[in-house]
Amino acid sequence: MKILVFIITLLMIGGLVACTQQSKEGNEKPIVTETKEETPPTESKSETEVPGDVVYENEAFKDVVVTQSGDEVTVTGKARVFEGVFQYDLYDGENVVETSNYQTDGAPAWGEFTITFKHEFVTRVELFYYSAKDGLKMDSLELPISME
Repeated sequence: MKILVFIITLLMIGGLVACTQQSKEGNEKPIVTETKEETPPTESKSETEVPGDVVYENEAFKDVVVTQSGDEVTVTGKARVFEGVFQYDLYDGENVVETSNYQTDGAPAWGEFTITFKHEFVTRVELFYYSAKDGLKMDSLELPISME
């Protein structure tokens, strides 16, 4: 009798192991490896021509376009930055005339932004963010403003 109980117990354990194995195999998702074509990093001022506009981009900013209408300048684009906050400086030559920040969607999303300011003496705009690790200025993107 003890031998019969022992054999039944072994069969039950074997059956449970087999069912568990089959269940795991049935739920396994196929392993898909995605090959990504490596592209060399872009310079901080990569330009791509599109009809009528110059588009600027780097690792943190993309689809950035500067448009001027009268005495007003508008900078639009997308940013992928920590907690969705980046800074921008407006320059008159080498002097910073205004510093501000912008809140958009946080990374990993690409948050859209629109910055509008009066042209006056602004010759360029610098978009960047501060590193959460050490406070250094990161992924600076400089945008020239024409003096029209």
